[in-house]
Amino acid sequence: MVENKEYPLKVTVAIPCYNAAPYIGLVIQSVLEQTYPPDEVLVVDDGSTDHSLEIIQRYPVRIIQHSENRGISDARNSALSEANGNIIVFIDADAVADPDLLAVLLSGYDDQSVGGVGGQGIESNILSLADRWRYKHSSQTHGTKPRDVEFLYGLCMSFRVNVLRLVGGFHPAFRTNAEDMDVCFRVRKAGFRLRYLPSAKVYHQRTDDEIKLKNTMARWYSAAYQARLRNNAHPWRLFAGTLCRLVSEPFHDLLIDHDREMARLSFQIGLIKIISLWQTAKKSWTENRHKAI
Repeated sequence: MVENKEYPLKVTVAIPCYNAAPYIGLVIQSVLEQTYPPDEVLVVDDGSTDHSLEIIQRYPVRIIQHSENRGISDARNSALSEANGNIIVFIDADAVADPDLLAVLLSGYDDQSVGGVGGQGIESNILSLADRWRYKHSSQTHGTKPRDVEFLYGLCMSFRVNVLRLVGGFHPAFRTNAEDMDVCFRVRKAGFRLRYLPSAKVYHQRTDDEIKLKNTMARWYSAAYQARLRNNAHPWRLFAGTLCRLVSEPFHDLLIDHDREMARLSFQIGLIKIISLWQTAKKSWTENRHKAI
């Protein structure tokens, strides 16, 4: 392990990877070139069927292999179980790290009450309509000011390893989305703060077409509702906020920005979100009713 004298904390960087061949090399390289070098880098190949593993093997990292795709929570848990650091930093396989990312994240651990520190994702690909919509209406950020937050974004988040193990790690029910939200709710329930530092940045390389974007939004809102329901974190507020955006986002796109195509997409995605939330809520209510009987 590298001896870091500026901060006493030992840092494990964990990168879950599933079919991320176009980006994974850039992401690993960005981690290895940090101004605050990590003590170890773990890359979890979660059953990739492209040539991600071949690319990962070119770099001086520890590789954890899953023989089949087990989902994002299991990938994160595999890294957590192998981590030797005091702090574990999760970076998504399509999120290139800013050179100062680790230094900024570690600066947030100046108080034992802080259980996790996270940053924001800067959208790098905004050429297509779907990518522009994600940049405008679904950027993974909590704004421009440092503050304590309800949850951290999974593409760029860190935790004290002992805290994450204390709360049981990531719940396997969340295979693709909202595992970050769920674990953050449990970290806060355990009495720890979550700190957001906007200067901790990664550059999100993802690109979408409209179909992929709509499917992603449907899955995310369904999983987010379940995460809030599991943790008694006001799931109906998600409904209320989504209903407001169903009106406000197309209105702004059309009347303020004069962008008809963006307004159309905003309205369609807003409906998809509401339908996904309603279906998930109805299913949960039905299951709970049957259990009660």
